[in-house]
Amino acid sequence: MNNQLHIGILAAGKGSRMESELPKVLHQLNGKSLIDYVLDTASELNPDSITLVVGFQKDRVKNHIQNNNVNYVSQEEQLGTGHAALQLENQLENQSGHLLILYGDAPNIKSSTLSPIINEHIEENRTATLITATLNDPTGYGRIIRNQDGDLLKIVEEKDCTPDEKKIKEWNPGIYIFKIPQLFSELKRIKSNNASNEYYLTDVIELIKENSPVQAKKIDNPMEVIGINTINQLNSLENS
Repeated sequence: MNNQLHIGILAAGKGSRMESELPKVLHQLNGKSLIDYVLDTASELNPDSITLVVGFQKDRVKNHIQNNNVNYVSQEEQLGTGHAALQLENQLENQSGHLLILYGDAPNIKSSTLSPIINEHIEENRTATLITATLNDPTGYGRIIRNQDGDLLKIVEEKDCTPDEKKIKEWNPGIYIFKIPQLFSELKRIKSNNASNEYYLTDVIELIKENSPVQAKKIDNPMEVIGINTINQLNSLENS
Protein backbone atom coordinates (compact mmCIF):
# COMPACT_ATOMS: atom_id res chain seq x y z
CA MET A 1 0.00 0.00 0.00
CA ASN A 2 1.38 3.38 -0.99
CA ASN A 3 0.05 5.49 1.86
CA GLN A 4 1.30 8.68 0.22
CA LEU A 5 -0.72 8.13 -2.97
CA HIS A 6 -4.42 8.72 -3.48
CA ILE A 7 -6.19 8.45 -6.83
CA GLY A 8 -9.15 10.49 -8.04
CA ILE A 9 -10.98 9.38 -11.18
CA LEU A 10 -13.17 11.94 -12.94
CA ALA A 11 -16.25 10.12 -14.23
CA ALA A 12 -19.18 12.50 -13.83
CA GLY A 13 -19.85 13.54 -17.42
CA LYS A 14 -22.74 12.46 -19.59
CA GLY A 15 -20.63 12.27 -22.72
CA SER A 16 -23.20 13.95 -24.94
CA ARG A 17 -21.09 13.37 -28.07
CA MET A 18 -21.55 9.62 -27.53
CA GLU A 19 -25.23 10.23 -28.45
CA SER A 20 -26.35 7.66 -25.90
CA GLU A 21 -28.25 7.66 -22.61
CA LEU A 22 -25.62 5.31 -21.20
CA PRO A 23 -23.02 7.13 -19.08
CA LYS A 24 -19.87 7.47 -21.15
CA VAL A 25 -17.72 5.50 -18.69
CA LEU A 26 -20.05 2.49 -18.95
CA HIS A 27 -19.61 2.09 -22.69
CA GLN A 28 -17.72 -1.09 -23.48
CA LEU A 29 -14.39 -1.60 -25.17
CA ASN A 30 -13.73 -5.21 -26.14
CA GLY A 31 -16.43 -6.42 -23.76
CA LYS A 32 -15.31 -4.40 -20.72
CA SER A 33 -16.56 -1.02 -19.51
CA LEU A 34 -14.21 1.94 -19.90
CA ILE A 35 -14.29 2.68 -16.18
CA ASP A 36 -13.27 -0.88 -15.34
CA TYR A 37 -10.02 -0.51 -17.27
CA VAL A 38 -9.19 2.66 -15.34
CA LEU A 39 -10.09 1.10 -11.99
CA ASP A 40 -7.89 -1.90 -12.75
CA THR A 41 -4.94 0.40 -13.46
CA ALA A 42 -5.66 2.41 -10.31
CA SER A 43 -5.76 -0.75 -8.18
CA GLU A 44 -2.45 -1.97 -9.63
CA LEU A 45 -0.81 1.21 -8.29
CA ASN A 46 -1.82 0.09 -4.78
CA PRO A 47 -2.86 3.55 -3.52
CA ASP A 48 -4.12 4.42 -0.07
CA SER A 49 -7.50 5.33 -1.58
CA ILE A 50 -9.41 5.47 -4.85
CA THR A 51 -12.22 7.99 -5.18
CA LEU A 52 -14.57 8.27 -8.14
CA VAL A 53 -16.21 11.59 -8.98
CA VAL A 54 -19.66 10.64 -10.26
CA GLY A 55 -22.50 12.75 -11.62
CA PHE A 56 -24.62 11.76 -14.61
CA GLN A 57 -26.61 8.63 -13.69
CA LYS A 58 -24.32 8.22 -10.69
CA ASP A 59 -26.33 5.38 -9.15
CA ARG A 60 -26.04 3.40 -12.37
CA VAL A 61 -22.27 3.88 -12.36
CA LYS A 62 -21.95 2.93 -8.68
CA ASN A 63 -24.17 -0.14 -9.12
CA HIS A 64 -22.00 -1.26 -12.00
CA ILE A 65 -18.77 -0.98 -10.04
CA GLN A 66 -19.80 -2.52 -6.70
CA ASN A 67 -16.27 -2.30 -5.30
CA ASN A 68 -15.97 -1.77 -1.55
CA ASN A 69 -12.49 -0.29 -2.01
CA VAL A 70 -13.79 2.62 -4.10
CA ASN A 71 -15.08 5.84 -2.53
CA TYR A 72 -17.54 8.15 -4.27
CA VAL A 73 -18.15 11.89 -4.34
CA SER A 74 -20.79 13.63 -6.45
CA GLN A 75 -20.44 16.48 -8.91
CA GLU A 76 -24.05 17.58 -9.16
CA GLU A 77 -23.35 20.17 -11.85
CA GLN A 78 -20.73 19.47 -14.50
CA LEU A 79 -18.76 22.73 -14.30
CA GLY A 80 -15.42 21.56 -15.64
CA THR A 81 -12.45 19.45 -14.60
CA GLY A 82 -11.32 21.89 -11.92
CA HIS A 83 -14.75 21.84 -10.32
CA ALA A 84 -14.80 18.03 -10.53
CA ALA A 85 -11.43 17.76 -8.78
CA LEU A 86 -12.60 20.13 -6.05
CA GLN A 87 -15.34 17.64 -5.14
CA LEU A 88 -12.57 15.35 -3.88
CA GLU A 89 -11.72 17.73 -1.06
CA ASN A 90 -14.21 16.38 1.46
CA GLN A 91 -12.77 12.90 0.97
CA LEU A 92 -9.11 13.96 1.12
CA GLU A 93 -8.97 17.20 3.12
CA ASN A 94 -7.14 15.57 6.06
CA GLN A 95 -4.55 13.87 3.85
CA SER A 96 -1.03 15.18 3.37
CA GLY A 97 0.05 12.93 0.50
CA HIS A 98 -0.31 13.17 -3.26
CA LEU A 99 -3.25 12.82 -5.63
CA LEU A 100 -3.15 11.28 -9.10
CA ILE A 101 -5.97 12.48 -11.36
CA LEU A 102 -7.21 9.99 -13.96
CA TYR A 103 -10.24 9.94 -16.27
CA GLY A 104 -12.98 7.36 -16.55
CA ASP A 105 -13.02 7.66 -20.35
CA ALA A 106 -9.28 7.08 -20.92
CA PRO A 107 -9.02 3.28 -20.65
CA ASN A 108 -5.54 2.60 -22.02
CA ILE A 109 -3.32 4.16 -19.37
CA LYS A 110 -0.99 1.55 -17.86
CA SER A 111 0.25 1.29 -14.30
CA SER A 112 3.72 0.47 -15.64
CA THR A 113 3.77 3.88 -17.35
CA LEU A 114 2.45 5.78 -14.34
CA SER A 115 4.40 4.08 -11.58
CA PRO A 116 7.92 5.48 -12.22
CA ILE A 117 6.50 8.98 -12.75
CA ILE A 118 4.53 8.79 -9.49
CA ASN A 119 7.51 7.43 -7.56
CA GLU A 120 9.78 10.20 -8.81
CA HIS A 121 7.15 12.82 -7.99
CA ILE A 122 6.74 11.53 -4.41
CA GLU A 123 10.47 11.05 -3.81
CA GLU A 124 11.14 14.64 -4.88
CA ASN A 125 8.06 15.82 -2.96
CA ARG A 126 6.92 17.93 -5.90
CA THR A 127 3.87 20.15 -5.78
CA ALA A 128 2.75 19.10 -9.26
CA THR A 129 3.72 16.83 -12.14
CA LEU A 130 1.84 16.49 -15.41
CA ILE A 131 2.02 13.84 -18.07
CA THR A 132 2.39 14.85 -21.70
CA ALA A 133 2.58 13.07 -25.05
CA THR A 134 3.17 13.92 -28.68
CA LEU A 135 0.78 13.45 -31.58
CA ASN A 136 1.34 14.07 -35.26
CA ASP A 137 -1.97 15.95 -35.24
CA PRO A 138 -2.76 17.36 -31.78
CA THR A 139 -5.65 19.47 -33.11
CA GLY A 140 -8.07 20.32 -30.32
CA TYR A 141 -5.61 19.81 -27.47
CA GLY A 142 -3.71 22.25 -25.29
CA ARG A 143 -0.05 22.55 -26.29
CA ILE A 144 2.94 22.19 -23.98
CA ILE A 145 5.24 25.20 -24.22
CA ARG A 146 8.77 24.65 -22.90
CA ASN A 147 11.66 27.05 -22.48
CA GLN A 148 15.11 26.64 -24.04
CA ASP A 149 16.14 24.34 -21.18
CA GLY A 150 13.17 22.05 -21.79
CA ASP A 151 11.32 23.09 -18.65
CA LEU A 152 7.57 23.66 -18.70
CA LEU A 153 6.79 27.28 -19.44
CA LYS A 154 3.02 27.12 -19.87
CA ILE A 155 0.09 25.21 -21.33
CA VAL A 156 -1.81 27.01 -24.08
CA GLU A 157 -5.26 25.90 -25.16
CA GLU A 158 -5.52 25.56 -28.92
CA LYS A 159 -7.91 28.48 -29.36
CA ASP A 160 -5.29 30.71 -27.72
CA CYS A 161 -2.29 29.35 -29.66
CA THR A 162 -0.25 31.49 -32.01
CA PRO A 163 0.38 29.96 -35.48
CA ASP A 164 3.83 28.78 -34.28
CA GLU A 165 2.42 27.28 -31.08
CA LYS A 166 -0.12 25.32 -33.12
CA LYS A 167 2.80 23.55 -34.81
CA ILE A 168 3.88 22.06 -31.47
CA LYS A 169 3.06 18.36 -31.29
CA GLU A 170 3.43 17.92 -27.52
CA TRP A 171 0.04 18.18 -25.83
CA ASN A 172 -1.61 18.04 -22.44
CA PRO A 173 -3.85 14.98 -21.79
CA GLY A 174 -4.81 16.34 -18.34
CA ILE A 175 -3.28 13.61 -16.17
CA TYR A 176 -1.67 15.18 -13.10
CA ILE A 177 -0.12 14.34 -9.75
CA PHE A 178 -0.58 17.02 -7.10
CA LYS A 179 0.45 17.53 -3.52
CA ILE A 180 -2.97 17.36 -1.88
CA PRO A 181 -3.11 20.47 0.37
CA GLN A 182 -1.72 22.75 -2.34
CA LEU A 183 -4.12 21.42 -4.96
CA PHE A 184 -7.25 22.26 -3.01
CA SER A 185 -5.86 25.62 -1.96
CA GLU A 186 -5.20 26.59 -5.59
CA LEU A 187 -8.45 25.10 -6.92
CA LYS A 188 -10.33 27.71 -4.89
CA ARG A 189 -8.48 30.46 -6.76
CA ILE A 190 -9.32 29.44 -10.33
CA LYS A 191 -11.97 31.34 -12.29
CA SER A 192 -14.54 30.35 -14.90
CA ASN A 193 -14.06 33.38 -17.12
CA ASN A 194 -13.70 31.41 -20.34
CA ALA A 195 -15.86 30.55 -23.34
CA SER A 196 -17.40 27.53 -21.59
CA ASN A 197 -17.88 29.18 -18.17
CA GLU A 198 -16.15 26.18 -16.63
CA TYR A 199 -13.39 25.70 -14.07
CA TYR A 200 -10.39 24.04 -15.72
CA LEU A 201 -7.84 21.94 -13.87
CA THR A 202 -5.24 23.27 -16.30
CA ASP A 203 -5.53 26.69 -14.65
CA VAL A 204 -4.18 25.26 -11.38
CA ILE A 205 -0.85 24.60 -13.09
CA GLU A 206 -0.39 28.31 -13.81
CA LEU A 207 -1.15 29.16 -10.17
CA ILE A 208 1.21 26.53 -8.78
CA LYS A 209 3.99 27.73 -11.11
CA GLU A 210 3.89 31.11 -9.37
CA ASN A 211 5.63 29.52 -6.37
CA SER A 212 6.84 26.06 -7.41
CA PRO A 213 8.29 24.46 -10.54
CA VAL A 214 6.04 21.98 -12.32
CA GLN A 215 7.53 18.94 -14.03
CA ALA A 216 6.12 17.84 -17.40
CA LYS A 217 6.93 14.18 -18.08
CA LYS A 218 6.46 12.98 -21.65
CA ILE A 219 5.41 9.35 -22.16
CA ASP A 220 6.23 7.28 -25.23
CA ASN A 221 2.79 6.04 -26.28
CA PRO A 222 0.17 8.76 -26.79
CA MET A 223 -2.59 6.17 -27.23
CA GLU A 224 -2.41 5.46 -23.49
CA VAL A 225 -3.73 8.90 -22.62
CA ILE A 226 -6.30 9.61 -25.33
CA GLY A 227 -9.84 9.84 -23.99
CA ILE A 228 -12.91 8.57 -25.82
CA ASN A 229 -15.50 11.18 -26.75
CA THR A 230 -17.45 9.62 -29.61
CA ILE A 231 -18.69 6.21 -30.70
CA ASN A 232 -16.38 6.46 -33.73
CA GLN A 233 -13.37 6.86 -31.44
CA LEU A 234 -14.55 3.90 -29.38
CA ASN A 235 -14.96 1.78 -32.50
CA SER A 236 -11.55 2.72 -33.85
CA LEU A 237 -9.93 1.71 -30.54
CA GLU A 238 -11.82 -1.57 -30.55
CA ASN A 239 -10.55 -2.39 -34.00
CA SER A 240 -6.97 -1.31 -33.43
